[in-house]
Formats: sequence, structure tokens, C-alpha cells
Amino acid sequence: VFLGFVGNAPWFVAGLPDSEAAPQLGVEGAYRNLNEVVLLLPGDQASLLAYARAMVIWHENHLHCGRCGAPAASTEAGHSRTCTNSACGHRTFPRTDPVVITLILHGDKCLLGRQAAWPPGVYSAIAGFVEPGESLEAAVRREAFEETGIKIGDVRYMASQPWPFPASIMLGFQAQALSTEVDRKDEELEDCRWFTKAEIRSFAERDSAGTGFKLPNRFAIARYLLEQWLVERI
Repeated sequence: VFLGFVGNAPWFVAGLPDSEAAPQLGVEGAYRNLNEVVLLLPGDQASLLAYARAMVIWHENHLHCGRCGAPAASTEAGHSRTCTNSACGHRTFPRTDPVVITLILHGDKCLLGRQAAWPPGVYSAIAGFVEPGESLEAAVRREAFEETGIKIGDVRYMASQPWPFPASIMLGFQAQALSTEVDRKDEELEDCRWFTKAEIRSFAERDSAGTGFKLPNRFAIARYLLEQWLVERI
């Protein structure tokens, strides 16, 4: 897949079937997940690798035409896939799935939740995919109510972050709660509770030892939302 030019040099990405291919390419070192090394990279390199990863995964997941089932071929330097069935010829393009992630606020407290699959003690903002035909604000309110039972008033957009795991963009919001009683209606969250700013400041890092409360990863937009709230004046 052609990614573009960095200066005058063209950059490409190729998906490898498994880690056994690395010695054949003369590559030293070991494979690491992008989310494990992103903090070690300059911003422009991290962005380029996120782009590359999303494109490779998109190709892997669209080997066949979604309309007729025939094999699909890479076209337009890897930026589309076209059905090889001449009677169909359907062409598809990479897509990004929008996800709203919201720091729900009430007075001097924020609402955080955790999923059972996360490392022990890690809490984060409330997130979920935007449904077809749904506005971002409506998605914020729906996800908040479904996961926490909290009704939302004002919604404020904060920032976004690409999340190629596999193909999302995280849209960050602050939202004002109209109530405080938590009701985990869909039981997607293992736990959900209110925290003060002082309590958030006492959280440990995600990868630290111990059994106390822990923050989201430093590169995650949930961490940004928390840090912005901590410096705001009520």
C-alpha cells in the first residue's frame, strides 16, 4: 500500500503473514504492538504507523467482495479494493468507525467505568460506537444512559484521536450529568463510580504494580480528557 511521500521518499506498507518473515528481511529486533511503543515515537512517526496499520488490517478484512463474494483485488495503489467479477465490479474504500468517548461530570466529580477485561484497577471514560443515522451528541447521551443509567444535559466536544485497533476514530467529549445515581443497565461495565479531582490525582499509572485505582494509558484520549478536566476551574 502506498502511504505517500515523506520529503522526497515514497513510503509503502506491506502486511506480513507472521513474525517468521522478519529474519528473511534482515530486520533486527522483535515485533511489538503499536500501542506498546507509541509513546516512544515522534508524533509524525506514530501517526504514519497508525495509518499503515489501519490500511493493512482493512485489506486483510476485505479479501472478498461484500456484494457478490468474489475475490477482490487491491486497486489505486492499495487505497481501494475492486471485485474481480466483471459482472459486479463493486469497489470499496477504507472506512473509519466513529466512537464517542465521554468524561461525564457532575460538580467536582467525574464518572469513570471499567471493563472486566482491563488490567485490575484501570478506570476510563465512557465510550461506544456511533450508530448509523445518529448524531455525535445523541450517541454521547445514549451510551451514557445505556452503560451507566445517567441522563446527560450539555455536551461539549474536546478532541479526537485515531485508533487503528482496528479502524476507529475516538471523538472526545465532556458531558454534564443531570443525575448521579449509577445503574449499569447493559452490564457492559464491571464497575462504574464517581471520583473527585483529588481522587483522580492519587491514581497510579496503568502499568504500575499494586492493586489501587489506575489511569488510562498516557497516549489514550481518555487520559487527555481527564488531564484537561483536572486543570479546569469549577
